[in-house]
Amino acid sequence: MSLAADTPISTPAMKGAWLVRAIAVVLALAMLLYGVVAIDTGIVNYKGAGNAEVAAKRIEMQRAAEAGDSSGSAAEHSGIGFDFLRKHSSPQYSFGKDGLSEPAIHYALMPKFNGITLSIHNALGGVCMLFGALQFWPAFRRRFPLWHRAFGGLYILAAQSAMIAAMIYLSRTAVVDIYDHLTFYVGLWALAIGVTVTLWMAIYSMLQKRIAQHQAFMCLNFGLLLTAPIQRYGWLAFGMFGPQDMRQLEGNYAVTGVLVPLTVMIGYGLFTINRWLQADRSAASAQKVAQPFGLYASAGRLLAMLSPLVLLAAGATTVQHYLLQPGLQHIEHAAQWIPAGVIQLEDQVIVAQAATRQLFTIATLLGLIAGAHLMWTAFVAKASPARYMGLSGWALAAAGGAVGAVLVQWGVQMGLPSFATLAGGAIYLFGGSVTLLLSALLAFALVTKRHVWVKEWGVFVIACLVATPSFYWALPLIGAQPIDPQFVQEGHVFRMASYGEWMLLMGAFVYALFSEATHSKLAR
Repeated sequence: MSLAADTPISTPAMKGAWLVRAIAVVLALAMLLYGVVAIDTGIVNYKGAGNAEVAAKRIEMQRAAEAGDSSGSAAEHSGIGFDFLRKHSSPQYSFGKDGLSEPAIHYALMPKFNGITLSIHNALGGVCMLFGALQFWPAFRRRFPLWHRAFGGLYILAAQSAMIAAMIYLSRTAVVDIYDHLTFYVGLWALAIGVTVTLWMAIYSMLQKRIAQHQAFMCLNFGLLLTAPIQRYGWLAFGMFGPQDMRQLEGNYAVTGVLVPLTVMIGYGLFTINRWLQADRSAASAQKVAQPFGLYASAGRLLAMLSPLVLLAAGATTVQHYLLQPGLQHIEHAAQWIPAGVIQLEDQVIVAQAATRQLFTIATLLGLIAGAHLMWTAFVAKASPARYMGLSGWALAAAGGAVGAVLVQWGVQMGLPSFATLAGGAIYLFGGSVTLLLSALLAFALVTKRHVWVKEWGVFVIACLVATPSFYWALPLIGAQPIDPQFVQEGHVFRMASYGEWMLLMGAFVYALFSEATHSKLAR
């Protein structure tokens, strides 16, 4: 029996499809490579768990790295990934203190059961990369449906088992023994839960024959799993191209700061490309497909009715912290929650530039007003597309572009991460780049008169405009939690609040799951 489809299914042509395919091939190869490295890491950690000899070798490697000695090999006791990083970065960065050597030493000293659990997680994560990379290739999915289902079954088993192993390991390990401590610990739990929820939502959607939602949840699920390879590639990039005196943990601050929202956007990109390549439904067919989601539409309409209150609060917060009282030092408990170097950096870059602060504030307010109009007319009043594709739509796109440009400028001026400034300008640079991209997509939809995409990308731009002020809401909420003083002093309250502000993009992705743009396409 052939595993290929009997009749190839045609797909609509897309300009620049060759470029999309080339990028997809490169990314797929990168994920396959990481899969091999992750499986090797699992094997190495299994052999090294509770092994005093391996612990001694890793301690000696750290001592030599601190002395600037780059000789020797880490492949035998720490895996090919560690060894590659050692060969392409400074000794202090690859295996010195304040970096990966410390958790590696802990892995060799921890109980054997913990090591086995972690090894299973590593290896199964590699399996997910090996079998997941091809699942989002439309031509493969349509030409070889049985292979697609077989790979999907392996992926589901590997992903869920990997998350169970991760949760067992986290439950048995003290926060202080987790790499990068509290922020990483909370992030790992959030990812384990997020991957599990999206995986079962994908399964449920598949059983309900809701193919578009199945694709979307799997794209989001795979995106969340990409946190591991993207983080490792980010570490490698800072090791190869960063300053010679940079420590690995400093590079990690920048990578971790944008990691989850970046992978959410990658998942959204996979979903959007798949939709773009799918054939259009007729208006009657799209309406029929949307009917089972009436409850979702009602919930979305309710949220749209409440959105002006959130946008008003975002506008007031922006005025307060960027015009009336600029600077982080004016926040209550700032000296306790925010490292002094971060406060000083914001003073030097943001507070000192009155003109860009004013532009940022005015553009944010303009965008929030235009966004409120879009939300009300499109989702509450359900007016004709002409109502939100005119001046208000263009105002939202222009405001998003201005806000994005300012954020990019601030990010570049803030520079590289460090122990004093933590992520440096990484979060501003990421947020600005995403805002610029989504604003450009919104403008494209306006020019081409694609009202379903105007609504979807408009929601994303609104999420971007609310992201920065949301930091000032999250900080006191996180700071009020009973967090160990050691972790407060290390800056974890500030880090979790600043890292979380761009997670609003996840909410926009959830809207895209059930949007008109999704219903208007024939998902296969």
